[in-house]
Amino acid sequence: MNTSTVSVAVEPVAAQAVTVQPMQIRILNLSIGQSAVVRYLKGIPAEKLEIALLHAIEVGIVAMQAPREGCRP
Repeated sequence: MNTSTVSVAVEPVAAQAVTVQPMQIRILNLSIGQSAVVRYLKGIPAEKLEIALLHAIEVGIVAMQAPREGCRP
């Protein structure tokens, strides 16, 4: 049997930095340069950092939605 190999150049698909899925949000290579955010998160113990960031995002989104929905935070 005569088989041949063909080389094909395939460019990798660039991953989106933020992906919103039905049950989660995935953020790749997040970089935040806002000094107040950096200072706040620096004060959080490493073992609580992930949950603190999650809570900060949740609170921030609620605060951003309130004016849009006619409510006050």
